[in-house]
Amino acid sequence: MAITAYFDLGAVQIDAISAFTNGILDEEVYTYLPDGFKQPGKVLQLQRALYGLRRSPLIWLREFSHTLIKLGLQPIPEAQCLFTNRCIIVFFYVDNVVILYHKRHQAEFREFKQSLLQTYDFKDLGKLKWFLGIRILRDRNIQRLWLCQDSYIKKMAKSFNLLDSANQKTPLSTEETVLTPNTEQATAQEVHGYQTRIGSTTYATTITRPDAAKASNTLAGFMLNPTPAQIKAINRLIKYLYDTRYLAIEYSAQAQNDSIEPEFRCSTDAAFGDNPDTRRSTEGYLFKLFGGAIDWRSTKQKLVTKSSTEAELVALSHASTEIYWWRRFFTQIQLQLEDYEVECDNQQTIRLLTTPAIKLATKLKHIDIHHHWLRQEVQEQRLQLKWIPTNSMPADGFTKALPTQKHNIFLKQLGLVDIKHLVQTST
Repeated sequence: MAITAYFDLGAVQIDAISAFTNGILDEEVYTYLPDGFKQPGKVLQLQRALYGLRRSPLIWLREFSHTLIKLGLQPIPEAQCLFTNRCIIVFFYVDNVVILYHKRHQAEFREFKQSLLQTYDFKDLGKLKWFLGIRILRDRNIQRLWLCQDSYIKKMAKSFNLLDSANQKTPLSTEETVLTPNTEQATAQEVHGYQTRIGSTTYATTITRPDAAKASNTLAGFMLNPTPAQIKAINRLIKYLYDTRYLAIEYSAQAQNDSIEPEFRCSTDAAFGDNPDTRRSTEGYLFKLFGGAIDWRSTKQKLVTKSSTEAELVALSHASTEIYWWRRFFTQIQLQLEDYEVECDNQQTIRLLTTPAIKLATKLKHIDIHHHWLRQEVQEQRLQLKWIPTNSMPADGFTKALPTQKHNIFLKQLGLVDIKHLVQTST
């Protein structure tokens, strides 16, 4: 969507009708005859995939992918459900298909769309406005696009009866009592209710709400035995999402002209030993493209480190691995970007990687491997590092709970904007 906004691409959505039945079964499956048609000793052998069969999604994926290749598109290895050629881009999720094209390729788009409609039974939904519960708003005059999940979040808060609870300005309390494990066993009803809430918030915080990713990840660590404080915290998170449900990721072509922020930006941070139970560090990274977030992560590291420098090294190694993936992906879709720097706010970590004479003194083999791989990539100039001060670090909110003032700054760093007026205008 960031590319759609920046290059002012047309976006059209079509929906496959009974998509799975287009695929031919590759195994023997039998079923009873339906009521009214039953015959003694007789069953039906299925020839086509039906909804409910475990193999049906895979069969449809192979069938539809083969058709797209026949129509002249090439698959992108880094994204299984993305196909492109020099004129159009197609991505899909099961039976929801989106076609992107530039205005100078309208003829190719129309030809492709007509061929696709002749192959399968599709419903033409027109301009892309909703995709998997995500609201998509655009202003093509200023080349801006917004992604918002206000409708999904409202339904979530309503289902848990939290619409009228107290307003929340931040997703997670700064008090450490939330991280205290339960010394008693929660009831089965409490565990089920907690897990249901975690699952509901995870979808929002991984799709359009990076501001609450830290809270969701932290609380997900207590799904087997939550405390009353953690149950209260997950309700707080849901209410926060509801109170700020009109926050949206904004992608804009003008963002690069109005600020010094690069087209593509990667930031990484770590909080050393912040988990009081395991003493593992929390790490996070943020990738932004054309002013808006496209990838983020907040997670507890899988190993214990012995210093903040080591924690930062591990976080930087993970983010650098991801930046290589993005670089390959952009190359495959023929998007040329200039900078692939990784931002870090720990000067000692950067010196360890950029200064030839300095080496990390550690007896931990796994830390040493992260260190040597990063030094190798930096010294060979395949990876560029950039130091930024902590108060300017966009990934800071992925490693710790922030007070209200810092959280508001975090929202701006993420590129989240309130689009309530746009939603009301469009409805």
